Amino acid sequence: MAVRHDGGLTIQGFLRAGLLDEITITVVPVLLGAGRPLFGPLPNDLELTLMRSRAYEFGFVQSTYRIDATD
Repeated sequence: MAVRHDGGLTIQGFLRAGLLDEITITVVPVLLGAGRPLFGPLPNDLELTLMRSRAYEFGFVQSTYRIDATD
């Protein structure tokens, strides 16, 4: 069985370890019929605060969030 390695797994590992303080997500204007979670399962919810957002003429929207500390 092949092991899947992708950016989502890498980001998930950094999120679980608490090594990120902000994250930028780019949205492409396409609706998927059967989507997948962006980063996969996490042990708990993460609170995000929007820092900035930018819309591009070609339809992409890029948003940067601060990852708030959890107790």
